[in-house]
Amino acid sequence: MWTLNGETAGRYFVSTESGSVYLVDLDRLMMSRLPAMDMSADRSLRRDGQSVDLISLVECSIGRPMNLIIDLHVSGVMRTTRRSTDVTAIEPFSDTAGPTAGDS
Repeated sequence: MWTLNGETAGRYFVSTESGSVYLVDLDRLMMSRLPAMDMSADRSLRRDGQSVDLISLVECSIGRPMNLIIDLHVSGVMRTTRRSTDVTAIEPFSDTAGPTAGDS
């Protein structure tokens, strides 16, 4: 799969150049970021590892940064833009399978 642009349903693992993996759930309009294991605390993002509300998937294509508009439920902040490093892989996700070693 090369892009999620135009997709309105499904669940996907999106891997990025930094080594982070995002679970993008278009069915429930949620996303979660799992940072790369070697990332230092100063590169972590608010709500890492937690599900957050996805307002809009602006861009998600291999070779380009993913751009999302999310709601972190921070008082006084209506929405937040999250931009990743370049996307390296997009894989459909089901409850019984995750990304496998060697897939790209």
